[in-house]
Amino acid sequence: MHKILIGAPVRQEPTILREFLRSLSELDKTGLQVEFAFVDDNVDEDSREHLRRFAEAEPTTLMPGEELASDYAKDEFGHVWSDELIWKVARYKDRILDHARAHGHDAVFLIDSDLVLHPATLRHLVGCGVDVVSEVFWTRWYPYLPDRPQVWLRDQYTMHEQRRDEQLSQDEIDRRKQEFFKKLLQPGLYEVGGLGACTLISRRALLAGVGFQPISNLSFVGEDRHFCVRAVVLGLKLHADTHYPPLHVYRLSELSRVDGFRASTAQQQRRVEALQTVRDVVAAWGNTHYDSLRGDEGLQWFGAALRADLGASAAKRAADARASRAVVRSHVVSLSQRDLPDGGVAVAGTLVREGSTGGVPFRDDLGLIATLRDEGDGHQRVTELQLHRLAEPLVLPATRKTHGNRVLLSMLVKNEAGRHLEKVLSHAASYVDEVLIVDDGSTDDSVAVCARVLRDVPHTIVQLGDSTFHDEHRLRRRQWELARSRCPDWILCLDADEQFEERMPQAIRALVDQDQYDAIAFRLYDFWDERCFRDDPLWSAHRTFRPFLVRALPGLGDEFRQSAQHCGRWPLDVGRLRTATSELRLKHLGWARPEDRQAKYERYRLLDPQARHGSAAQYESILEPNPNLVCWQE
Repeated sequence: MHKILIGAPVRQEPTILREFLRSLSELDKTGLQVEFAFVDDNVDEDSREHLRRFAEAEPTTLMPGEELASDYAKDEFGHVWSDELIWKVARYKDRILDHARAHGHDAVFLIDSDLVLHPATLRHLVGCGVDVVSEVFWTRWYPYLPDRPQVWLRDQYTMHEQRRDEQLSQDEIDRRKQEFFKKLLQPGLYEVGGLGACTLISRRALLAGVGFQPISNLSFVGEDRHFCVRAVVLGLKLHADTHYPPLHVYRLSELSRVDGFRASTAQQQRRVEALQTVRDVVAAWGNTHYDSLRGDEGLQWFGAALRADLGASAAKRAADARASRAVVRSHVVSLSQRDLPDGGVAVAGTLVREGSTGGVPFRDDLGLIATLRDEGDGHQRVTELQLHRLAEPLVLPATRKTHGNRVLLSMLVKNEAGRHLEKVLSHAASYVDEVLIVDDGSTDDSVAVCARVLRDVPHTIVQLGDSTFHDEHRLRRRQWELARSRCPDWILCLDADEQFEERMPQAIRALVDQDQYDAIAFRLYDFWDERCFRDDPLWSAHRTFRPFLVRALPGLGDEFRQSAQHCGRWPLDVGRLRTATSELRLKHLGWARPEDRQAKYERYRLLDPQARHGSAAQYESILEPNPNLVCWQE
């Protein structure tokens, strides 16, 4: 469960503060442990009383403010900030960040006290999976100016893209500004250069050293600018989310807008749910293996549209895909929506389908138009769908999340009951999000063991029928395709006799919740009994780092080394990924019992009698009576 601290420096009119606190109490906190921290800088006793009453109802820390000579002034024309006041607020915000660091919070939601939030805001921002993200709102900073967002692209408050060596006319600047504004009016998550006032900050960002204190050689006005520059220098990315814009009660006269805003939140929620429904339907169609029931159901949704809009060639491709058990992955690139007069919702978007049929890769760049309607039970469903091929292919960005990554364990199993399977699987299931078991023709109770151990864990068990381990590269490719079809962020590939040391559950989040590396390599230790591993020139895997954990990037190919044995557990493309090494160690227990070593020796002699795929010397050394063993220490 995520532990979230919601914090704010508070010096506010009582009527505005009451609406702010009410919106905090109405936030959807399902699955979250939420606490509050406010710096009480109020001069109005009614405002202080509002905070005290809130603290009686919610777990809240109240911090005292500071006395300063200058005072904070605001009226219907705007707010007046002196340099002294700005850096006082910066100190308040840093006190809240320090409180979160000291008390182990997973994130801080830092917000201004004149906002009224949509109830879904908090859970939505936590689910974005990024280090720093602000929910966008629009404000008329001065009565004679148009509404503007509280996020920007660069510098003090620049709203248009421009290269350093680029000279732009005022017309071109205005055009680019309008492009930026238009994008922010569409529900989505966008990278920006500056943000503030309604910001979720991850623990990774907190520990990296983000803060609001002034950077001495930077003249920008406002603590948020210094926060943003410091965050980017620390290697963090800034994002703006536009799904649930709050209401900014910038002036007392704007309190009259609160009731209308609250009334519109249900409709706003409906619009966001419509976008998610379309995403889910597209995923059910494309992100699956055609050998599964889920894949067939997805094709039923889209079969008519494929035939009508993409022509006979695409329909034939879909049929070929089913016949060849191909993998298809769908990447939803963008979606937008509008309300229909009859109460429905129209959603337009772009997506990319890629995969292979009969080993031949393909890619479709598509546009979609979907219509959703409420069928009487309160849930929206897709009732109409049109697809069309795009004239120009899309360029897909690689997605690297720094928070909220899902890890799938992919494991190949054959006749592992009664060996190490139960222990290995139980340990791995304690730190992964989902498990895929590929059973290669087991004739014992391996499948039943997996089902029992994983009964409380999201999992899929695929039974392939007759064993194909004699042609390992095809088997591993099938395993890879099935793992990719589950759409994880990372894939951990372990065999049924491999187990990480005990600290893996505490370490895995730091390994995957980062955007610098796409593969993590570990050392594998070949255990020769319950306590010791083998260490000699022929058995030195533990001296080499090999990838066991790989980010499931869209562009990775499906080709393996063409070898009947020892083809590796990853496609060849994994070798080009930027890889980090971890000091966490992996135990290989498959050699730990004499009967297992005898069985493996006989299997290698049967499957590779000429040692074409391995080392003859190593094969023969399996049965060596007195190998050099080193005792393991946790």
